[in-house]
Amino acid sequence: MSEWTPRLVILGLLALILGVPLVLHPTSAAVDPEALKLVIITPHNEQIRYEIERAFDKWHQAKTGKRVVIDWRAIGGTSDIERQLLSEYAALLDHDRMDDGAGYDLVFGGGDYFFNSTLKPGVKRDGKPHTVLSPISPEDFDDAMLAEVYPDPTIADVRLYDKDRMWWGVVLSSFGIAYNNDLLKNAGLAEPQTWSDLNDFRYFRLVALADPSHSGSIRVTYDAILQRYGWERGWRTLRRVCANARYFAASSSKVPVDVSQGEAMAGMCIDFYGRYQAQVVGAERMGYVAPADATVVTPDPVAVLRGAPHRELAVDFVRFLLSTQGQRLWCYRRGEPDGPEQFELRRPPVRRDMYTPDEMASMTDKVNPYLIAKPKPEGTPSYFMVLPTVLHAMAMDVHEDLRTAWMAICREKDAARRDSMITLFDRLPFTQEELLGSPARWKSDPDAQTNDRLAWTQFFRDNYHEIIGMAR
Repeated sequence: MSEWTPRLVILGLLALILGVPLVLHPTSAAVDPEALKLVIITPHNEQIRYEIERAFDKWHQAKTGKRVVIDWRAIGGTSDIERQLLSEYAALLDHDRMDDGAGYDLVFGGGDYFFNSTLKPGVKRDGKPHTVLSPISPEDFDDAMLAEVYPDPTIADVRLYDKDRMWWGVVLSSFGIAYNNDLLKNAGLAEPQTWSDLNDFRYFRLVALADPSHSGSIRVTYDAILQRYGWERGWRTLRRVCANARYFAASSSKVPVDVSQGEAMAGMCIDFYGRYQAQVVGAERMGYVAPADATVVTPDPVAVLRGAPHRELAVDFVRFLLSTQGQRLWCYRRGEPDGPEQFELRRPPVRRDMYTPDEMASMTDKVNPYLIAKPKPEGTPSYFMVLPTVLHAMAMDVHEDLRTAWMAICREKDAARRDSMITLFDRLPFTQEELLGSPARWKSDPDAQTNDRLAWTQFFRDNYHEIIGMAR
């Protein structure tokens, strides 16, 4: 046998390995050169982007005879999109060119608070807000259409679309707990039913959480706990959940995946992430629950951006999302007429007329969020703007100290000493009034937020160290 034979065999196998995927790879569909283009910035995942683009292209082609290609700009979570849009429009404002736009047609997804409190006021100069959103006129969406899509403009105490017609709720979002049945069984725990169940020390290092400075959805969840549980119980619950945390992920979509794989026993996540992952791995391995005592339901909007280069097509996109056909795409089972082609999106539609027996018969999840949504207690403030700073100072920047202090408390046998440790553990470096006034101070003083975060971090670290010393 020639000395070249082994080398030729190896080269032949290498060519086979590299060539087979190229030969078997399906030929991609040719893009119609006449297709219209739409540019959308979004935090939505690949499954949603695929189904929405496919269905809108089909809808628009049937309506006008023209195809549509969507240029998705999926740059990260809600907070990443906020930074991107505000910085680009701020640069445009500096040159009096905001109406020229930043090259995007729409912003799609991220939660109503993000749209109402960040994008709508937009960029501020000399105390004056300059919105980055563009309203859709009554000529495009008349009163009859509004009455059909939004016969009641609210769910509980939350508006479903902007009163100034800047943004439009498309689907509804709630937030809950994904849990791993095998790990719960091994720990001797029942399925969690509410947020405070995650305070149990048996969840130590086994709760998956997301970073509220990156994930808008998890920030809404933390805010809901404070609003529904009140100041004292809310912060106690949040701190103990953080003390049991395994990590704080940059993306909330990581949480249910890790729970399903046994990397965490439970985690906080948005409803459709939890339900979708439970479907992927099977209900015997993973479940999802929306806490009955603290469930908040909010709209997930879409909006046309200021200076949209393809405005007419952008308005058509919103019109499609709010149509019966567009609404069915979110909630129908795969294979149903108007349903998804590959991925069941498992998101509740915003239209109330979708919750009839006939419509719900085709849904993957037969849940009517209008029946479970509850208003927050009257006069309850929102902590949405301050949560990332507080959570970093209280938990994320001192996580090992927090976990060690919590472990010391849970293992302390002396009741009196344990009570003293808990009192120290639950202390806060601010009152409710002081915390709610922080955003105004931060805006007027560029260094105030950094100084507060450093001071609060030191406060919490000192307390955790004192608790650890008491245990020793």
